[in-house]
Amino acid sequence: MSRTERERIAGALLERYGHRSLAEEAEINLNAAPHSLYQLLQLAALTDARQAPGEAVRAFTALREKRWTTAGHMVQADPAEVSRTLTDAGCPESDSDRITTALRDAALHLQEDHGGDLGELREDAGRDPERERALLRHFARIGDTVVDAFVREAQMLWTELLPFADKKALDAAARLDLGEDAAALRSLAGGDREFVRLVDSLVRIRHERNGYQEVRDRAAAAR
Repeated sequence: MSRTERERIAGALLERYGHRSLAEEAEINLNAAPHSLYQLLQLAALTDARQAPGEAVRAFTALREKRWTTAGHMVQADPAEVSRTLTDAGCPESDSDRITTALRDAALHLQEDHGGDLGELREDAGRDPERERALLRHFARIGDTVVDAFVREAQMLWTELLPFADKKALDAAARLDLGEDAAALRSLAGGDREFVRLVDSLVRIRHERNGYQEVRDRAAAAR
């Protein structure tokens, strides 16, 4: 496939899914550290559940309405009530307890080990991406897929993570012949913010029954 064809497909993908990144859709203020970083971790844990990304955003919104989107407030929250809120917001019931445990454990460890701030974790890791990932995995029930989802959004703030695309996004990219790695995807985007939106769009399309064909049709119509 020529570069021009890949650019058309990337453009169609962004037109269909990429007006906002997941963090932007969740209205997370990326300038409001340290709370925004913990909120990105919450969104990542919810994205890891068996639901579409948009549904994860709705579950996150339910947490915010309860004021549970800071580490301090999550530690103080009743776990049963948090789990019930997630279930009521559409999170699969079998995932709600697991996600609640993950979010509370992360909040506790953040307070005990990193001053309640993921930014301090970053400094403790020496801004080394592999070390950052290793420290995040120390939180209970925060595995590689949650870390990947966090990095997808956090790379706009932690620029040492750029460019990153996880396996979910790269699998979708392969189906659309957009390239095999994050660098190839970045070359199709008009800047880092658009790159993050492109990666998020690739995660979203996996949940659409006819998404791949629709994007190809849009790209073909743009010739």
